Amino acid sequence: MEARVAALEKSLPEIKEKLNLILVKVESIDKHSATKADLANTELSMLKWCVATAIAMTGLACAITFGLTKLFSGS
Repeated sequence: MEARVAALEKSLPEIKEKLNLILVKVESIDKHSATKADLANTELSMLKWCVATAIAMTGLACAITFGLTKLFSGS
């Protein structure tokens, strides 16, 4: 039993070092990962962009159609 305890005590500094490395990595992941709120904001932003682009393209198509109609009907 004493030999097992001695082996555990001997490996304790190595275990602590590895644990500290794991904690640093976990903190880094937490700092750089997105939250649910971040994802929701991104989704909303993308939806707004898509709707605005569709409206702009529709307006452009209508303007081109109107312009071509005026151009060809006036001749």
